Amino acid sequence: MEAKEAKAKITGEEKTAMSADIPSVGILIPLVSIVMGIGVAFWAIYWDYRTKHMKYRERELMIEKGLTPPPMTPEKPPLTPEDCLRRGVIMVFLGVGLGIGYFILLRSWGPPAWLCGVGAAIVGLLGVGHLVYYAVARKHKNETPENSSKISIS
Repeated sequence: MEAKEAKAKITGEEKTAMSADIPSVGILIPLVSIVMGIGVAFWAIYWDYRTKHMKYRERELMIEKGLTPPPMTPEKPPLTPEDCLRRGVIMVFLGVGLGIGYFILLRSWGPPAWLCGVGAAIVGLLGVGHLVYYAVARKHKNETPENSSKISIS
C-alpha cells in the first residue's frame, strides 16, 4: 500500500525530471530513419559493387581457362521514344488526377491541399517533358540528311 501512496505523491517537478531522463521519441524517430536510410543506401551500393565484381571475376576465370566469355550486355536497354511517350502520357494524367485531388482537398478537411498541388505540378510537367522529348526524337528520327549519300570517309 505504501508503494501506491508513494507513486501518488509524485510532484510536478519530479515528473519533469523523470521525463527528462527518458529519450524523446520525437528525436529518436528522425535520427533512426536517417541512419537507416544511409545504411540502406550504402548497402545497395555495396551490393551492386559485389555483383559487378563477381561478373568480372567469372569472365576472368573463363579467359584463364581458355574459354571465350559471352559479350557483356548493358544491364538496362536504352530508352526508346515510345518508352518516353508511354511515361509522358501516364505522368500527365497522374498530374491531372493530383490536380483534381488538389481542388477536392481545398473544400474538405484532411491533408494539406498544397501537397497535391505541388505533386500535380511536378508530375504533370515531367510528363510534358517526356512528351516533348518524344516529339523531338520522332521528328529527328524521321529526318534524313540530304547530303548523307555524298559524305564518305576515306
